Amino acid sequence: MPSSEVPCIRNRPFLTAALLLTCLLSQTIRGEDGFRAELPGNRSDPSFVDEIGGAPLVIRAIRTDSPRSTLATFLRLRAELEETLLAYRQNRVASLAVQTRALRDQFIALMDVSLFPQVSQRETGIKTMAFLLDIIGRIPPPDLDTVPDADAFDDASSSARWRIPGTPIWLVRVEEGPREGEFLFGAQTVLSAPRFYRGIQDLPLESTLPIESWNQALPQLTGPMIPESLVGAIPRPLRQLWLDTPLWKVIVITSVGLILAGLVVLLHRLLGRHETTGRIEPLLRPAMTPVTMLILVFCFSSLFLPQIVPSGDFSAWIDGVVSIVVNVAILWLVWVLVRALFERIIQIRGIPDQSFDAHLWRLAGRVLGVVVTVLLVARAAQALGMPLYTVVAGLGVGGLAVALAIRPTLENLIGGIMLYLDRPIRVGDFCSFGDLTGTVESIGVRTTKVRAPDRTVISVPNAALADMQLTNWARCDMMLIETTIGLRYETRPDQLRYILVRFRELFHAHPKIDSKSVRVRFSGFGASSLDIGVRTYALTRDFNEFHAIREDVFLRMGEIVDSSGSGFAFPSQTLYMGQDQGLDPELAEQASRQVDAWRRSGRLPFPRLSPARVSELENTLDYPPKGSNEADAPEEHQVWNTDEQISTVDPDLAASPELQHDDEQKPRGSD
Repeated sequence: MPSSEVPCIRNRPFLTAALLLTCLLSQTIRGEDGFRAELPGNRSDPSFVDEIGGAPLVIRAIRTDSPRSTLATFLRLRAELEETLLAYRQNRVASLAVQTRALRDQFIALMDVSLFPQVSQRETGIKTMAFLLDIIGRIPPPDLDTVPDADAFDDASSSARWRIPGTPIWLVRVEEGPREGEFLFGAQTVLSAPRFYRGIQDLPLESTLPIESWNQALPQLTGPMIPESLVGAIPRPLRQLWLDTPLWKVIVITSVGLILAGLVVLLHRLLGRHETTGRIEPLLRPAMTPVTMLILVFCFSSLFLPQIVPSGDFSAWIDGVVSIVVNVAILWLVWVLVRALFERIIQIRGIPDQSFDAHLWRLAGRVLGVVVTVLLVARAAQALGMPLYTVVAGLGVGGLAVALAIRPTLENLIGGIMLYLDRPIRVGDFCSFGDLTGTVESIGVRTTKVRAPDRTVISVPNAALADMQLTNWARCDMMLIETTIGLRYETRPDQLRYILVRFRELFHAHPKIDSKSVRVRFSGFGASSLDIGVRTYALTRDFNEFHAIREDVFLRMGEIVDSSGSGFAFPSQTLYMGQDQGLDPELAEQASRQVDAWRRSGRLPFPRLSPARVSELENTLDYPPKGSNEADAPEEHQVWNTDEQISTVDPDLAASPELQHDDEQKPRGSD
C-alpha cells in the first residue's frame, strides 16, 4: 500500500464514526428524547400545511389554556382521527399514515405523563389515548358551554382542576415545568382510565368507524407498506393481543430483532479475525460493531417498526430494549474513539510507546472514558425510570467499594504520577535502587520494568520505587575512581612522599582524569599497611571506558610503587621464619636523595604540587599507551560506544550548561 494512502485510511474511520454518531443522535431513534419530533400543534402558527408524498397534510394547533379548550381539542382530534382512519382504510398512502401519527402525537400532548419513565412516556400516552377515546365514546361529554374556561380559575390558586361529569377524568392545570399553566389530562387520570374503562366496556361505542373498541382496533393498525389483504389473511388466533400487541406482530418483531442481533455478532467475530497493523487501526476497527448497531437500530426503529406499529406494553418493552442497545452502542463507540484519539496524540507527539508519558496519556483517556460512561449510564438509567439521585448514590457507593478493593493499584498509580512529576529516572537510564541495579525499560501505570545486568527483567511496583533511594547513574557527568593503596610498613617517609608525588603527577598528567578533582593523600596507618587514599574522577560516561581508564591508572600506580623501592602490603600478618632480604637500599637511598633535593631547593611539593608543575605535567603521559592499537588514532575515534553505557538514550542532561566544562576548567582531551 502506498504511504500516501495511509492518512486517508486512518482518518476515514474517525470521520465516518463522527458523522454517523451525529446523525444518529439527531434522528428520531425510538425510546430516546429525539424520537418525538416537534408536534405540529405546538408551532406558533394556528395551523400549517405540509406536503408529504404529493398530498397536502393540514394540522391545526392544539389549545390547552383552559379545560374547555383542552376538551374541545380532544373532541376535534377524535373527529379528525376517525376521518383519517376511514380514508386510510380505503387508500393506504404514506401521507395518511403520517397524518395518523401526527394526530396521535397531538393526543399525547394533551396528557401529563411526566411522572412516568421517559422511555415509556410515549406508549403510556398512546394507551391512555385509547382508553379516553373508549370512555368518551361510551359516556357522552358535557356541552362545551358548561365547561369552565380560563376565567373560571383564580391565577393565585394553588390547584386548578375540573372533572368530566360521571367519570374519573380530570383536567388539571400544570403548576411548574415547561408546560406551566396548561390544562392537561392529569397523571391520576392516566392511572384510573384503564380501571374505569373495564367497568363500562359493555356500553356501546359511538364512532363513525366500524369498530367496537379503540383498545382493540388501534393495535391492529399497520403501515402503508403492508397490504391490507396480507393483514386480513392472518389467522384470528394470531390477531389476539399479547402485551397489548397482536401476536403476529410480536413474532415478526422478535424474529427480525434476533436476526439483526445475529448479524451484529457475526460482524464482530469477522472483525476480530481480521489482522491489522499499526497502532490506531486496531483500535478503530472495533468501532465498526457499535456503528453497525446504531445503523441497524435506526433502520429497525425508523423504517421497520412504523410499518408493523407495535403498541401497549410490548411497544414499551421494545422502547426499553432499543434504548439500552443505543446507549450500549454509544458507550462502546465513545470508549473506542477516546482510546484511538489518545493513541493518535501519543503518535503525533512522538512519545515512545512504552514510556511513562504514553501510559499517562492512556490513563487520561481511560479516565475520560469512565467519566463519559458514568454520565451516559446515569442518563440512560433516568430515561428507564430509575431515580437519578439513587443511581448517583449507587455509583458513589460502588466507586468507594472499588476504590477500597484496588487500593494497592491506586497507590502504585499515585507512585507512578510522582515518578512522572519528579522524573528521577527515565526509560533507558541505568540506576540502582535498594540492592538491585539495571536499565529502566518501561515506566507503566502500575509497575516499572528494569533490565538487570544478568538480563532478567525486574518488575518494581511504582509505590515501592517512589519510596526507595534511587541512584541514577545516567545523571553523572564523570565517574569516580576511589581506592586505598596499602604500602609495607618498611616504607620510609621520603619513599612515601615520593610515591605520593608520583601518584599526583600521574593523575594530573592523565588526559582522561579530571585534574581539578585529584585527591591523593596519606590516609592513615592500617593494621598491616600504610594507607594512601586515592579519589578522582574519570572523564567518561561509559562503563567500559571507565574500567579501562581505571585499569590504566592502577597499572601505572603499581609501576610507581615498584620504582620507589617500596611494595604493597599483604592484607594479613607475615611470620618471618628466615632471613629476609629486605628492601632495596639503593632505591631507597635514591628516593631519599630526591626528596632531600626538593627540600633544599624549596620545591617540596607538599601539601600540593605547584601550579607551574601542574601545568607542566598536564597531558604529558601517553594514553592510550604507546604501542596500543588506539595510540595513533584521532581523538574522535576513541569515543567509547559499548553496551555498558549509563544510558541507552542520548541524555539531555549531558548538554546542560551547569554540567559542561569550559576550556579553562576541563583538561584537554576530556569529553
